[in-house]
Amino acid sequence: MESTQKEYAKRISSIIEYLKNNKISQYEIEERLNYTSLSKAKNYEKYPQTIIEKLSRKELYEKLLTEYGLIYDEKSSKVTPGHIKKEKDNDEEDQYFIMYYFAFLRDLIARAKVRIINNKHAIIDYHYDEHWEGIYEIIENYTFISVQKKGEVTPVKKLICLFSGTKKTGRPFLLGTYSTVKRDGIPAAGKVFFERVNKNDINKKLKADVDHRIANFLFNKVFVTETFTPNTLDDLPTAFWMIKKFASEYYMFYPKTNKELIRSELTCYEDSRAVLNIKDMTYTGFIQPVDNHTLRIELSSKTGFSQLYYDNVILFLNINKANYDPFFLGSGISSALEQRHNSFSCLIIEKNIYNRSLDSKSEKILSEIIEMNSSSRL
Repeated sequence: MESTQKEYAKRISSIIEYLKNNKISQYEIEERLNYTSLSKAKNYEKYPQTIIEKLSRKELYEKLLTEYGLIYDEKSSKVTPGHIKKEKDNDEEDQYFIMYYFAFLRDLIARAKVRIINNKHAIIDYHYDEHWEGIYEIIENYTFISVQKKGEVTPVKKLICLFSGTKKTGRPFLLGTYSTVKRDGIPAAGKVFFERVNKNDINKKLKADVDHRIANFLFNKVFVTETFTPNTLDDLPTAFWMIKKFASEYYMFYPKTNKELIRSELTCYEDSRAVLNIKDMTYTGFIQPVDNHTLRIELSSKTGFSQLYYDNVILFLNINKANYDPFFLGSGISSALEQRHNSFSCLIIEKNIYNRSLDSKSEKILSEIIEMNSSSRL
């Protein structure tokens, strides 16, 4: 005998309650179903009409089960996850992946097992008994996996975005990023690498050494944020004031192989960007404090994030002028400049205080430093 509208309303209510107990709010359910009348659908006494928002209660009930991969037991009126359904012995259509990521607290490349069921549901299992479940979805050239940790009092979610291209499934490898909260409560994001594997090879893959090419791609590719809320912009945990003090336009002098001084232009901005112009080359990069007296400026000739080969210039500047006033003394590393060694000394002076009379002083200072460095190499 087919269930009545009242019975389907009861089932819908049970499913919604089950999802709420698994930290999925009614609002999230409505957003996912694109349906805003769940309260009416589960309240048959007040809203007895057959069709609500273009769906019957039976259609809504079936849509809930399908979207969340659930099973409703008519005898016990219990809701259970669909992936444990016993009738399905053939799981050949399921996809299996090893997910690689950089575990920064353990300083190693870690792995997790990923199972995709019916191209809709995602299950991720970590080796330290963490079990995550959620949604698998392909939109145009991208694959999205949104999962939630199970068995925890506090709900924790993870979003993974992979580039899958025009071929939606079946690729051997996928590159992407994740965003989540780590086990210690720190919000974090980073790169991930997915390797497609056969079901029978999963445990073997998990125990094998990580390929060095994968490790090289992922190592240190993680970002974390502080676990506090600033009350003002001045509370932001940055070295803004130190960089702001140094922000200006400079001339940079460094010696050529024949001891001739080369003059270049360095511009440092308050937002931590830096631009170095040497002859017809432009290097761009960022400023980072090393300590209270030293700034590290790393610059690159790279013009786009996908360029593989480019020249780097790394500068270390002592922002305490001391004996070299009005110059800042620095050292650099680069194979792109015209000097005898990859490492070199340099002097930096603000453009607005520079005049030609200082050329001889800069030449004398650098000559002394070069002489000292030459002696130390012997």
